[in-house]
Amino acid sequence: MATEILRPNAAGDETALSLYPNSGEANWEDVDEETPDELDTRVYKTGTSYTRDLYNLPSHSVGSGTINFIKIYFRCQRPGSGTSCKAKPSLKSDSTVTDGTEVTLTSSWVTYSEQWSTNPADSAAWSWADIDALQIGVSLKGDGTNPARCTQVYVEVDYTATTSKESSDTGAGVDAKASNNPIATLTDTETGSGVDSPTSPLAQLAKSDVGSGVDAVASLQTPEAKSSSDAGSGAEGTPTQSAILAGGESGSGLEALIARLLSGEESGGAVEAADVDTEGLLKDLFAGEAGEGSDQLVAKIEMPIKGGGMKLWT
Repeated sequence: MATEILRPNAAGDETALSLYPNSGEANWEDVDEETPDELDTRVYKTGTSYTRDLYNLPSHSVGSGTINFIKIYFRCQRPGSGTSCKAKPSLKSDSTVTDGTEVTLTSSWVTYSEQWSTNPADSAAWSWADIDALQIGVSLKGDGTNPARCTQVYVEVDYTATTSKESSDTGAGVDAKASNNPIATLTDTETGSGVDSPTSPLAQLAKSDVGSGVDAVASLQTPEAKSSSDAGSGAEGTPTQSAILAGGESGSGLEALIARLLSGEESGGAVEAADVDTEGLLKDLFAGEAGEGSDQLVAKIEMPIKGGGMKLWT
């Protein structure tokens, strides 16, 4: 997370507090210091009812991304005997003025703060447009004799920054998820994880690449045929033509489901025996072959050399 601090730079919609010194500066100029000067410049209220100042702010210049919260800081004090002097942080967003939690002032200067995670005008998440239109301030009341004093007011904007990703970057988790920019496209030599893989344009796998998970599902935009020496499994084999097995090879998965021709010396079983040849007929069995499974269910009709009728081989 990161922060940007904004300090008063002009009068806001309310200027009701007294100021010290009472000439030469505006109210907002008595509370805008980065280093507080305390009794040297300040705003104050002696009366027993609340009075408020609001101050305009410069537009943000550093922050970007998601705003987590804003926090208003106000540094206040009262004379030694003014035990009932009070103060509240104040803000104006859109047309809504909001006062924060009341604090009882002490005779020592104390920096108080209050946080708003959402915009009190509409209870929605803060936007950068809200920040640029925001006014902050302070409400004070004295005890009739002793004043409540304030010497510094500012706001801190806490945000999670967004960073652009290049194609050579590796990223996971919130970097990729929170990015408002297109997520990096992975090249053949890169590996991606987390959000990068399922949401980014996935890498095209070359024939020599190994793919798994989402990579494998979307691999090979242009299908490549696999040669008989390749090992294929999972989704990589699905969109491409599987290997034709030679007589000495054993196949598994999708390769075993692909029909092939059986040679004369081979014995066939299970799926191989059930497959069809190029003529669309079940394989002929010769008398010397051993068959099982579907092979045994196939009868071959042979015209005898002598005699009549037909001979049924089993």
